[in-house]
Amino acid sequence: MKRTVIGRRTPLRRGRPPKRGTALKRRAALKRAPFARASAAQRAKVAGRRCLACDAATRIDPAHLVPRSLGGCDDPRCVVALCRFCHQRYGRGELDLVAHLEPGHRAEAAHAVEHLGLAGALRRIGATRR
Repeated sequence: MKRTVIGRRTPLRRGRPPKRGTALKRRAALKRAPFARASAAQRAKVAGRRCLACDAATRIDPAHLVPRSLGGCDDPRCVVALCRFCHQRYGRGELDLVAHLEPGHRAEAAHAVEHLGLAGALRRIGATRR
């Protein structure tokens, strides 16, 4: 009788463990998690805008103030316009957006506070999360 672990599809193998130094081979290719793109409303919000941080006009992306992994949503208030370079810096925690959000983007800052609370939003939007 084959024994299986709950949640696994392949039966457990009995036998000798592999020798030390033997390379393990992957049986199935790794599958990437689907990348959740910005919604159409979010893309429309940043179309034709300039970068919030550096005022660049090219390669503008909708940058989520609160990413979906932390509870962000598809609401247009959840994104701001950032160029790719500033978007990468923001994602690494090197760019502080707090000063750039006031006073013109209060709705976006308030929406981030709804998701994370005041302290969490300041930690996420500010450059203090490293």
